[in-house]
Amino acid sequence: MKNTSKLLLATITFGLLSLTSCSSDDNTTTPITLGTNVKVANTFQGTMTNNVETAIETVFNAPKGSLEATAKLSESVEFPAYLLGLYDIDINQSTINFKLVAKAGDATYGNFFRVLEAGSTDRYYFTFDSAQNVKSFTSSDPAAKLRMDSSTVLVVEIGEGFNFNPDANFTITLK
Repeated sequence: MKNTSKLLLATITFGLLSLTSCSSDDNTTTPITLGTNVKVANTFQGTMTNNVETAIETVFNAPKGSLEATAKLSESVEFPAYLLGLYDIDINQSTINFKLVAKAGDATYGNFFRVLEAGSTDRYYFTFDSAQNVKSFTSSDPAAKLRMDSSTVLVVEIGEGFNFNPDANFTITLK
Protein backbone atom coordinates (compact mmCIF):
# COMPACT_ATOMS: atom_id res chain seq x y z
CA MET A 1 0.00 0.00 0.00
CA LYS A 2 2.87 2.39 0.81
CA ASN A 3 4.43 1.83 -2.60
CA THR A 4 1.07 2.38 -4.33
CA SER A 5 0.60 5.70 -2.48
CA LYS A 6 4.14 6.84 -3.38
CA LEU A 7 3.60 5.84 -7.00
CA LEU A 8 0.27 7.69 -7.11
CA LEU A 9 1.85 10.80 -5.52
CA ALA A 10 4.75 10.70 -7.99
CA THR A 11 2.36 10.35 -10.94
CA ILE A 12 0.21 13.30 -9.80
CA THR A 13 3.29 15.46 -9.14
CA PHE A 14 4.79 14.65 -12.57
CA GLY A 15 1.47 15.39 -14.26
CA LEU A 16 1.13 18.79 -12.56
CA LEU A 17 4.71 19.72 -13.43
CA SER A 18 4.08 18.79 -17.06
CA LEU A 19 0.93 20.93 -17.23
CA THR A 20 2.69 23.87 -15.62
CA SER A 21 5.55 23.56 -18.07
CA CYS A 22 3.20 23.53 -21.10
CA SER A 23 1.27 26.50 -19.81
CA SER A 24 4.46 28.50 -19.33
CA ASP A 25 5.65 27.75 -22.87
CA ASP A 26 2.37 28.99 -24.36
CA ASN A 27 2.68 32.33 -22.57
CA THR A 28 6.20 33.09 -23.83
CA THR A 29 5.60 32.56 -27.55
CA THR A 30 4.69 35.78 -29.31
CA PRO A 31 3.48 36.06 -32.91
CA ILE A 32 6.33 38.44 -33.89
CA THR A 33 9.93 38.42 -32.66
CA LEU A 34 11.50 41.79 -31.85
CA GLY A 35 15.00 42.22 -33.28
CA THR A 36 13.95 40.60 -36.56
CA ASN A 37 14.54 42.50 -39.81
CA VAL A 38 11.50 43.14 -41.98
CA LYS A 39 11.11 44.64 -45.44
CA VAL A 40 7.89 46.31 -46.60
CA ALA A 41 6.85 46.63 -50.23
CA ASN A 42 3.58 48.05 -51.57
CA THR A 43 1.31 47.26 -54.51
CA PHE A 44 -1.98 48.70 -55.68
CA GLN A 45 -4.77 47.13 -57.72
CA GLY A 46 -7.73 49.10 -59.04
CA THR A 47 -9.10 51.06 -61.97
CA MET A 48 -5.94 53.18 -62.33
CA THR A 49 -3.91 49.95 -62.81
CA ASN A 50 -6.48 48.28 -65.10
CA ASN A 51 -7.32 45.99 -62.17
CA VAL A 52 -3.84 44.45 -62.25
CA GLU A 53 -1.78 44.25 -59.03
CA THR A 54 1.04 46.72 -59.72
CA ALA A 55 4.16 47.68 -57.75
CA ILE A 56 3.71 51.16 -56.30
CA GLU A 57 6.97 52.25 -57.95
CA THR A 58 5.29 51.69 -61.34
CA VAL A 59 2.26 53.74 -60.25
CA PHE A 60 4.57 56.63 -59.22
CA ASN A 61 7.03 56.18 -62.11
CA ALA A 62 9.83 55.50 -59.61
CA PRO A 63 12.75 53.08 -59.98
CA LYS A 64 11.93 49.45 -59.13
CA GLY A 65 12.28 48.78 -55.39
CA SER A 66 12.96 52.44 -54.55
CA LEU A 67 9.87 52.74 -52.33
CA GLU A 68 10.57 49.56 -50.34
CA ALA A 69 11.94 49.98 -46.82
CA THR A 70 13.68 47.72 -44.29
CA ALA A 71 13.75 48.04 -40.50
CA LYS A 72 14.69 46.05 -37.41
CA LEU A 73 11.63 45.39 -35.23
CA SER A 74 11.82 47.29 -31.94
CA GLU A 75 9.65 49.20 -29.50
CA SER A 76 9.57 52.27 -31.79
CA VAL A 77 7.70 52.94 -35.06
CA GLU A 78 9.50 50.89 -37.71
CA PHE A 79 8.31 52.76 -40.78
CA PRO A 80 7.59 56.44 -39.96
CA ALA A 81 6.04 58.34 -42.88
CA TYR A 82 6.39 55.25 -45.10
CA LEU A 83 5.61 55.57 -48.80
CA LEU A 84 6.43 59.23 -49.35
CA GLY A 85 4.74 60.34 -46.13
CA LEU A 86 1.56 58.25 -46.33
CA TYR A 87 1.56 55.96 -43.26
CA ASP A 88 3.33 55.45 -39.97
CA ILE A 89 3.56 51.66 -39.69
CA ASP A 90 4.36 50.20 -36.28
CA ILE A 91 4.91 46.48 -35.74
CA ASN A 92 5.30 44.99 -32.28
CA GLN A 93 5.12 41.48 -30.87
CA SER A 94 1.36 41.20 -31.35
CA THR A 95 0.11 44.04 -33.58
CA ILE A 96 0.62 45.82 -36.87
CA ASN A 97 -0.68 49.39 -36.68
CA PHE A 98 -1.21 51.72 -39.66
CA LYS A 99 -1.83 55.44 -39.18
CA LEU A 100 -2.43 57.61 -42.24
CA VAL A 101 -0.22 60.67 -41.63
CA ALA A 102 -0.55 62.49 -44.98
CA LYS A 103 -2.59 65.65 -44.51
CA ALA A 104 -5.52 67.02 -46.51
CA GLY A 105 -4.12 68.80 -49.56
CA ASP A 106 -0.95 66.65 -49.55
CA ALA A 107 0.85 67.11 -52.87
CA THR A 108 1.22 63.34 -53.41
CA TYR A 109 -1.99 61.92 -51.94
CA GLY A 110 -4.49 64.80 -51.62
CA ASN A 111 -6.34 63.88 -54.82
CA PHE A 112 -6.59 60.19 -53.81
CA PHE A 113 -8.39 60.61 -50.46
CA ARG A 114 -11.76 58.82 -50.47
CA VAL A 115 -13.50 55.70 -49.23
CA LEU A 116 -11.96 52.87 -51.28
CA GLU A 117 -14.35 51.49 -53.85
CA ALA A 118 -15.01 47.87 -54.81
CA GLY A 119 -12.11 46.41 -56.78
CA SER A 120 -9.43 48.57 -55.13
CA THR A 121 -6.82 46.78 -53.02
CA ASP A 122 -3.77 48.38 -51.44
CA ARG A 123 -1.32 45.62 -50.35
CA TYR A 124 1.65 45.83 -47.99
CA TYR A 125 4.03 42.87 -48.18
CA PHE A 126 6.04 42.35 -44.99
CA THR A 127 8.94 39.96 -45.53
CA PHE A 128 10.75 38.89 -42.35
CA ASP A 129 14.31 37.54 -42.28
CA SER A 130 13.21 34.62 -40.07
CA ALA A 131 10.03 32.63 -39.48
CA GLN A 132 7.36 34.28 -37.31
CA ASN A 133 4.65 32.59 -35.24
CA VAL A 134 1.46 34.23 -36.56
CA LYS A 135 -1.45 31.79 -36.51
CA SER A 136 -4.46 34.11 -36.88
CA PHE A 137 -5.52 37.75 -36.63
CA THR A 138 -8.30 40.20 -35.94
CA SER A 139 -8.63 43.69 -37.41
CA SER A 140 -10.04 46.90 -35.99
CA ASP A 141 -11.32 47.75 -39.50
CA PRO A 142 -13.28 45.23 -41.61
CA ALA A 143 -11.71 46.71 -44.78
CA ALA A 144 -8.18 45.80 -43.56
CA LYS A 145 -7.21 42.13 -43.52
CA LEU A 146 -4.10 40.00 -43.16
CA ARG A 147 -3.03 37.33 -45.61
CA MET A 148 -0.41 34.89 -44.36
CA ASP A 149 1.59 33.77 -47.40
CA SER A 150 4.20 31.91 -45.31
CA SER A 151 5.90 32.05 -41.91
CA THR A 152 8.12 34.84 -43.29
CA VAL A 153 5.62 36.80 -45.45
CA LEU A 154 2.55 38.63 -44.13
CA VAL A 155 0.41 40.76 -46.43
CA VAL A 156 -1.87 43.51 -45.14
CA GLU A 157 -4.68 44.02 -47.65
CA ILE A 158 -6.70 47.25 -47.49
CA GLY A 159 -9.80 47.18 -49.65
CA GLU A 160 -13.37 48.21 -50.31
CA GLY A 161 -14.85 50.48 -47.66
CA PHE A 162 -11.57 51.68 -46.14
CA ASN A 163 -11.75 55.35 -45.18
CA PHE A 164 -8.58 56.45 -47.02
CA ASN A 165 -8.47 59.94 -45.51
CA PRO A 166 -6.17 61.88 -43.17
CA ASP A 167 -5.89 60.44 -39.64
CA ALA A 168 -7.43 57.08 -40.63
CA ASN A 169 -5.89 54.19 -38.73
CA PHE A 170 -6.34 50.52 -38.01
CA THR A 171 -4.69 47.77 -36.03
CA ILE A 172 -4.22 44.15 -36.99
CA THR A 173 -3.94 42.08 -33.79
CA LEU A 174 -1.84 38.96 -34.29
CA LYS A 175 -2.36 35.68 -32.49
